[in-house]
Amino acid sequence: MKEVLIPVDFTEESAAAIDFGIELANHLKANLRLMHVKTDSIIIPFNTTNEADCRLSQDVEKWAEELHETYQSKYHVECGVFDYKIREGNVVKEVCNQAKYGDSSIIVLGTHNDSMKSSKWVGSPAYRLVSHAPCPVLVVNKRMELKKDIKKIAVPVDYTIASRKKLPAVAGIAFLFDADVHVVGLRNSDLPWMNDAMEMYVKQVEKYLIDNARVDVETIQIRGREFARNILKYAEDEDIDLITAHVHHSDNPFVRLFQPFTNDLVNKSMKPVLVIPTSD
Repeated sequence: MKEVLIPVDFTEESAAAIDFGIELANHLKANLRLMHVKTDSIIIPFNTTNEADCRLSQDVEKWAEELHETYQSKYHVECGVFDYKIREGNVVKEVCNQAKYGDSSIIVLGTHNDSMKSSKWVGSPAYRLVSHAPCPVLVVNKRMELKKDIKKIAVPVDYTIASRKKLPAVAGIAFLFDADVHVVGLRNSDLPWMNDAMEMYVKQVEKYLIDNARVDVETIQIRGREFARNILKYAEDEDIDLITAHVHHSDNPFVRLFQPFTNDLVNKSMKPVLVIPTSD
């Protein structure tokens, strides 16, 4: 059976991820696992009534059990397993290892606001997890208006083949939710041959999604160099429920480290972002 993995740090952000992740697990008819990674950081659970006691005890086992009991009634998968696991070490490494060895189908990650300038260049903590994950990661934030149903999905397409390698996962999600898909060609040039290439890529994506997901597809091309800002504006204008993106795993370390489009989406989007790993 599929598994939805939700990393939790006992903040309101991880509570938003649990809410969304449970709905997704119910749709997928998947097992559900909450996971916390112990670090040296002091944790204060968002729902505590005794901050001083929490600072002293740091009883993450107890808090994880309480979260599990709180959300158990919202999980409705027949014969499904809903549990939690505590690990210790580097958060990115431990979450990715758990996803790999637990055969997780998707990670649902609640992100914090990250306004540090360095995040633009080296990637936010959330992006570092996303860029190393062995499976798709659905990024949510408590600021977002999270809907139980996904009815409109945006699929950005650029000039790279990697942006089209995410299509099998997109088709699966679109089919599952019977969602309309908006294919958005991202252009940054007026050269005729590049425009022709983008037109061809968009048509290829449209045909693939119609053939494999059997859903309605709309297409549009947007010109401009600010790809992330353009797709976020389009998502807001069209009331998109889910934006898809990709991270490309390559032998070249700089490819994985510096993918500003996806990093910007993860940090700035007011819509859930599904980040799908692709490879050479």
